[in-house]
Amino acid sequence: RLIGDTRRRKVLDLGCGAGHTAVGLARRGARVIAADSDAEQVAAARALAAEHGVAIEFHEAGPAELAFVRADQIDLAVSVWALSLVEDLDRVFRQVHRCVRAGGHVVVSLPHPALLTADPDDPTRVAQSWETRTPIGERHVHTAEDLVTAFTRTNFAVDVLLERHHGGSTPVTLLARARRLGA
Repeated sequence: RLIGDTRRRKVLDLGCGAGHTAVGLARRGARVIAADSDAEQVAAARALAAEHGVAIEFHEAGPAELAFVRADQIDLAVSVWALSLVEDLDRVFRQVHRCVRAGGHVVVSLPHPALLTADPDDPTRVAQSWETRTPIGERHVHTAEDLVTAFTRTNFAVDVLLERHHGGSTPVTLLARARRLGA
């Protein structure tokens, strides 16, 4: 719903991981550029794209390292949970702003702060610190306020902000869609 029809649209997948989102978008007709900083993840994503017979342009690069994307060529940028591995959202969104055409969108999902901190057995108790180490790297907790502020400072307008619960009382996912402002 948040990304709409992707046919013939140029889509940038930030932090593509093993490629599931990129492949899904390509299968729906998008022209996809996908990037991840982990070489093994990029290799897995390439293999998945080949398995599904879709052409995707892959790069080994972090979400703020987008020199391989020309300015104003992206219709839609997406990131599924990957930005929790990034401390500086402003830096990422400045690069994304350069790449996304005026009026284009960015759709981001992040682990909800409550998910990363609440005790699953008692959501009123904090179970983790605000920053944790995981096998894939340092995870940063970004609140809705952090996300909206970073988008606003980098010349995007947030038009959708959602918290998804997936059945329990603790929100699991924070979703945002923002439109690129300016020429």
